[in-house]
Amino acid sequence: MIEHTYIELMGLELADPLTFISDILMAVFCAFFGHRLFHDLKSKYAKLSAYFFLFLGVSAFLGGTSHLLDLYLGKTPHLIAWTLQGVSILFFQLASLRLLPSAKVKFFLRALIFSFFGIFIAQIFSVQHFDVVKVNSIVGLIGFVSCIHIYKYFESKDKSYLRIPLTIILFARALIHSFGLNFNKWIDQNVISHLLLLPCYYLLYNAIKKVATLKKKTQQALQPVPLKEK
Repeated sequence: MIEHTYIELMGLELADPLTFISDILMAVFCAFFGHRLFHDLKSKYAKLSAYFFLFLGVSAFLGGTSHLLDLYLGKTPHLIAWTLQGVSILFFQLASLRLLPSAKVKFFLRALIFSFFGIFIAQIFSVQHFDVVKVNSIVGLIGFVSCIHIYKYFESKDKSYLRIPLTIILFARALIHSFGLNFNKWIDQNVISHLLLLPCYYLLYNAIKKVATLKKKTQQALQPVPLKEK
């Protein structure tokens, strides 16, 4: 059973105000990084990764608002926020597919991730528990995104690809290390995990930017050089 801390403001009973503030901070960080990736880099990989950040930001904003207005909104906004977080993972998976050269492999993996996403949506609205989001994140980020980037590292020997799985490991450690940590009734494990995730988002943004730049340079190097007229 989730225990909330309430304050009264303008006649409203508001729950978990610091959780709301930390969620808004995450939303701002994600919106900024998503905007930069989408507009600064002319790469399909970068643009799909930008949607990962943007949907994650919307999910954080909606999740924080749901906590704040828990007495008035009920569980439905939480389910929508969890769904959007799943959508963000989906876009990161689609971005990772851009690194693979084989059209047949990409077609098979795309069908696989959309099938798993369908199962995720069904579970969200039937089970209605955050554990579904955790499983989806583990499978999507560690089992799919990280594996593709590790494969690209062994293929190219470029350490830039390893920055993605290493940052994802930091994500997991930030979440695990926050479990059970409650500084006081205001600063609970949710607030702590949100604050720990902020530098992880920055590191992931830089890692994605590095991979997107590397991919563009590789594509340019593979393009045939036009013959000069005599």
